[in-house]
Amino acid sequence: MPPKRGQKRKANGANATSSTKNGSELAPPDRNSWQGWVEMESEPAFFNVMLKDMGVRGVRIQEVYSMDPDILATLPQPVHAFIFLFRYRTEDEENSSTGSNQDHIWFANQIPDFACASVAMLNIVNNFPGLQMGKELRDFKDFTKDMSPMKRGDAIDSFDFVRRIHNSFATENDILNANMHTKAKVDKFKKKQAAAKALETKRAKKAAQEAKYDEEDSKKPAKSSTRGKQRPVKETTTSANISKSRTRRSSRSTKVDPDDEYGSTTTTKAKGKVNGIKDEDDGESTGLRRSGRARKPPKKMASARDEEDEPAAGFHFIAYMPVGDHVWKLDGLDKHPHDMGSFGLDGNGADGGTGNWVDVASPAMMQRMEDLAGSEIEFNLMAVVHDPTVNESRQLLENIKTLLAVDTKLDGVFDDWRSMEGAETVKDVVTGISPEFDITQADIDAAELPPDKEEKITAEDDLLKLIEFRGRVITEQKFLRGSLREAMMSTKDDDEKARHRRHDYGKFVRSWLGALAEERVLDELAMG
Repeated sequence: MPPKRGQKRKANGANATSSTKNGSELAPPDRNSWQGWVEMESEPAFFNVMLKDMGVRGVRIQEVYSMDPDILATLPQPVHAFIFLFRYRTEDEENSSTGSNQDHIWFANQIPDFACASVAMLNIVNNFPGLQMGKELRDFKDFTKDMSPMKRGDAIDSFDFVRRIHNSFATENDILNANMHTKAKVDKFKKKQAAAKALETKRAKKAAQEAKYDEEDSKKPAKSSTRGKQRPVKETTTSANISKSRTRRSSRSTKVDPDDEYGSTTTTKAKGKVNGIKDEDDGESTGLRRSGRARKPPKKMASARDEEDEPAAGFHFIAYMPVGDHVWKLDGLDKHPHDMGSFGLDGNGADGGTGNWVDVASPAMMQRMEDLAGSEIEFNLMAVVHDPTVNESRQLLENIKTLLAVDTKLDGVFDDWRSMEGAETVKDVVTGISPEFDITQADIDAAELPPDKEEKITAEDDLLKLIEFRGRVITEQKFLRGSLREAMMSTKDDDEKARHRRHDYGKFVRSWLGALAEERVLDELAMG
């Protein structure tokens, strides 16, 4: 009898927790200690937060909607790299080296599945000269500087610092799907091993059986005529009978279908004799082909790499960026970084010597987009650009430094200058520490006074001109504050998106549905 409306169910109701056979409760894996990787969503906000958590400063990631030069010109300059996202295909691999010197390129192969987002970002930031990085990334780059791309990929898989940041966006379902994917790959590998072992055993048995037949045939005494003369015709017949006997024994042997992934076996009787199909092991024809139809081409077995990569055919990230005076494609699934050509000024590179690396990378990316546009394969493009917050913050600090220098000079000219008309300081003017703009006293002390401003302040002794100059500095700061607020708003939006994504609402939804089930509300909804 079901419980009455409003009556609480017992512990075995909707909110009961699952348990193992020994009574211990089943709990989802902790994503902070989980050793796998989840597939990352192509959201620039998530990438920006990941870079910030890794200690990277000075760059941000922004979505690109077109490779049109006018559209690219609207991006914050300079553009340091592109990250191209698409659904991976095995034929996209480029395993041959271009022959260019690669010693100065930090490049890592992607070893774990679904780690391509972090691999792409590490391949970018570790080739970025002068980029501000946190201690963990600096130590990792120094630790892996002499490693091969494969060893670097293994090091990334063991880099808990990056994996925790990567998996911080994972939900319980993401981890479950990744575990199921790994289990499917392991099961497939085991089946392949079993099939290969069965085929090897079958061939060994067949070889032993044929050796036994040969030994028995060699021990049989040769028949001779009672008259002491050999009979060539009958001897030939006997040899033919022996050959037919071997053919019958061979045709009855168990064959393993090379295309059967599970290693299933089929027994065929005299099939080779009728169709004249060559024996798979010894290459000898077992008889004449009587059918007039053309023989079907043999099926080709997929390579081991194809079979392993097929389940992981999800979204994949690759990077395009300049290193030195060449543009490089950095794809963790390639064996080597791919040199796309020079972009040196007045050189003979693919850009025609413009000196703009984007002119070399754009044709390759646009061609890839055109190839994918006619199919169902999705793709996305993001740009690694200079963080506008850095410039805006630096300019505001220089403005504050200039304002303080003018005030100091005015204090030396006239003590009561602040009471004069035009020397007022409105409320919004920043002259010191500012939590809103994340400005500390250390930032102000480290800021540099622009040389032209310093020269003007030093040379000017006129009180009114100094006050007028101070007014222009305050007016300039108004626009700087607005620009910095706008740039910081983008960062706050990224943080807000990441906060919601990192919070797993699944637990709340399950608890809420459990409460509705206890109150019999779901039954009423189902009944209409």
